[in-house]
Amino acid sequence: MSAAFSAFVLDASVTAAWLLPESASSHTQRLYARIRRHEVDPQAPNLWFWECSNLIATGANSGRVPLGSVEGLWGVLDAIRHRVELHDLAPAQHKAVLDVALATGLPVYDAAYLWLAQSLRLPLASFDAAQVAAARQCGITVLAADDF
Repeated sequence: MSAAFSAFVLDASVTAAWLLPESASSHTQRLYARIRRHEVDPQAPNLWFWECSNLIATGANSGRVPLGSVEGLWGVLDAIRHRVELHDLAPAQHKAVLDVALATGLPVYDAAYLWLAQSLRLPLASFDAAQVAAARQCGITVLAADDF
């Protein structure tokens, strides 16, 4: 990630790479290390933490993540959470997110990341194809894995 992109909006789809073994890559491992060393400034809507927690629960409930790994994965998520600036949205901002969802066809929770990226004028880090396409449609810079 270049110095121009030290701050960015972090989507749960990228975080999945640190929580679900099949999603990991050298790029996401590099970003994880940069976050842990405070070299980058990830931002996210408050729902990011709920979505990431759900990744762990869904993985465990489906058998993709052994139950014995849940505590360790929670520790990983908790360590990341302390380095991600989470944004609570006011009621008027929720309506603005709904407008983004209606304009892009995205679910409201995915639109929250786009709205935050637009509001903060930051690039978006996401592996969700529909979210990436919508971000580009909205003129939001999307970080590629090799930008990490």
